[in-house]
Amino acid sequence: MVGLMIFTILIGYIYEDADSLIVQNDSLVICGNHQYNIKIHISGAGKLKIRQWSAAADSFGKLYLNAPVIIIEELSSVIGSEFGYRGAYLNSHPQGYGPGGGGAGGVSGGAGGGGAYGGNGGLGGDIYGGSGGVGYGDPADTIIDLGSGGGCGRLSALDGAGGNGGAQIYLKAQHILIDSSSIVSDGQRGYDGSVEAGGGGAGGGIMVWADTLTLHHTGITANGGNGGDASFGGGGGAGGGRIKVFYTAHLDTLSISTLVQAGAAGSGAYGNPQPGSPGSVHIEQIIGIQEHLSGIVNGFSLQSTIIKNHAFVNIPKPPLQLTLYDATGRMIRVFRLTQNTNKLYLGDLVQGVYFLKSDSKDHRVEKVVVLK
Repeated sequence: MVGLMIFTILIGYIYEDADSLIVQNDSLVICGNHQYNIKIHISGAGKLKIRQWSAAADSFGKLYLNAPVIIIEELSSVIGSEFGYRGAYLNSHPQGYGPGGGGAGGVSGGAGGGGAYGGNGGLGGDIYGGSGGVGYGDPADTIIDLGSGGGCGRLSALDGAGGNGGAQIYLKAQHILIDSSSIVSDGQRGYDGSVEAGGGGAGGGIMVWADTLTLHHTGITANGGNGGDASFGGGGGAGGGRIKVFYTAHLDTLSISTLVQAGAAGSGAYGNPQPGSPGSVHIEQIIGIQEHLSGIVNGFSLQSTIIKNHAFVNIPKPPLQLTLYDATGRMIRVFRLTQNTNKLYLGDLVQGVYFLKSDSKDHRVEKVVVLK
């Protein structure tokens, strides 16, 4: 038995089923929405790496982990750095991707502007430097996003490419323990150019939400990337990302670091490339309705927990009554469901997090994130 244990520690271990995700001394590339019935446990310098964003796949560049218990310990990490919106890398798309993508330098000479998310991106260098991206999102709401990419440097053709933004990371549980570990979603440095450099990619978004939350000796970072260097125009620095920490009952912190620093401007002989601006950190206690994630017989399920206009709800045994609450526990409306599949209109709600609670004896609660 001792020999088997040593062998397991040396080679690493990954296990996943409907109940648990366990990663010990190994690395797992993962993206999209994942819910487990019992726990998530990352230990022994284990790593979760988010798959690079792609315009062709909506789940790439994003990670949502949901379980009753999440434990990340022993120098383990969740890594989303440089996996968010792509920086500009083709002449057909010279501006960085994302809502706050950095602008491209002018065709007659100019470095790329920095990408944005929590903070604005900086202006690229040289005479026709690309504009910095504009920050987006609310620093205090319950929505998290990806960092945008930097713009490219141009001199009649693309020179230095823009850096990628940081990914979106969302951890949600009843109990979360993060000890001696890190969650990182930094933006990428803009690429150096022979004449004009690219702008940096913005820091990404990190949200941690639990009823009881313990953060000990933990680093959470979503820094903006620096602009690249070139002989003429240095790239603009990127804006920092957003970090949001929510808890409903108890928060225990010891020696934690939260960084959303701005990217520095790159260097060049002409113009004045600008740094980005810092992002935001928001920590708040939310007194709301508690979610119960254990499976039930007479429950209901959502086809997607992230919606824009309509939520599609499946129920095994109609009829069923659902009550909608906001994040503070205030009742918003009541739905009476009479079909196995039901379409609920929520498009008139303010963007944010809501909870649907059934009238079954098991008191099942589901979370709905409404986007605009």
